[in-house]
Amino acid sequence: MQTQIEPREDEEASAEPLSEAFVEKNEPTSHSSELPIFLRRARAMAPIALVGLFLFAVIAFLYFAKAFVMPIVLAMFLSFLLKPVVRALAKLRIPEIVGAVLVIAVSFTVVSLAATKLAQPATQWVAMAPETLERAKARFHSIVRRVERLSRAAARMEDMAHTTTGEPTPKVEVHHQPVLVNTVLTYTRTFVAGTIETVVLLFFMLAAGDMFLQKLVKVMPTLHDKKKAVGIASEVQHSISTFLFTITAINAALGVGVGLAAWAVGMPNPALWGVLAGALNFIPYFGPITGVAVLLIAGFMTFESPLRALTPSLIYLCLHGVESNLVTPVVLGRRLTLNPLVIFISLMFWTWLWGIPGALLSIPMLMMAKILCDHFKPLAPVGEFMSG
Repeated sequence: MQTQIEPREDEEASAEPLSEAFVEKNEPTSHSSELPIFLRRARAMAPIALVGLFLFAVIAFLYFAKAFVMPIVLAMFLSFLLKPVVRALAKLRIPEIVGAVLVIAVSFTVVSLAATKLAQPATQWVAMAPETLERAKARFHSIVRRVERLSRAAARMEDMAHTTTGEPTPKVEVHHQPVLVNTVLTYTRTFVAGTIETVVLLFFMLAAGDMFLQKLVKVMPTLHDKKKAVGIASEVQHSISTFLFTITAINAALGVGVGLAAWAVGMPNPALWGVLAGALNFIPYFGPITGVAVLLIAGFMTFESPLRALTPSLIYLCLHGVESNLVTPVVLGRRLTLNPLVIFISLMFWTWLWGIPGALLSIPMLMMAKILCDHFKPLAPVGEFMSG
């Protein structure tokens, strides 16, 4: 026989406040339950913070080690540009070492001859600067006269201020030191050392052929990784080589067009302006702006008529517009086009980092980054943003 024990009234009464007290004690723990959520979110943000620190470390390394890294990067991109020529010579049964020596010797000879031929006209234009300033002063005499009046008025006000204070002006002795000479010598030594390093590295990269690619394939653990490494390396080399060779040909054609236009309008030393326009076109945005400004100054230095003085810069501006908006997009195609905003940001970054060489390398570096992003799924959105 089972007996049911009924709870007494006093036990029920005591049970109710106990449960209420338990609930009341548990209510403050709702705030403490947010701590695991916060920790999980912080743990999720840790990889992003590590990536940010890694990027800052890489930027600092590239900035402080540019004397070491920049020749390697320059030699790598020059090898992308010249390696098709070495391979073409290899098909003619010329060894890669001999082909590398021939390509570097011919390239160095062409650049040296061009620099030698154009150095004298450039020096003459610089020497003509004082005479040109006098001519400009005579041409814009009224403007200069107003400026001189303002300067005289400012000098009178300064004299009045000195007479009211009554304090003697301390004499400052300026000791002229050959700062400019030392700076030029320092940059010359750095440039010569960097050029020698770049040429030597370029020779080894051209003479090595596909040895680095074979080593890369050998160290990959799986067949899938080997295929992926070969695909990425081949696309980077092919795309950047095509881009550099095409851009070099387009800029050379632009330089020839500007040189012919300068010769047609009667500018002296048209070859100088053609080479300058073609070289500046390698630098996006700022290069063409500099070219227009230089031709504008040269036009006013050469011609008396304002309309005729504006003609060389206007012709260059028109030719550059046709090249950038029609020729380059058609020749390169959409696959090798990049976002203009990203190009400008890359130009600012690499110019700040490495100066003029960085400005020249900004687009090839951006293209390499885009190719790498396209081959890795987590970075695919970044590659899509970089594309034009």
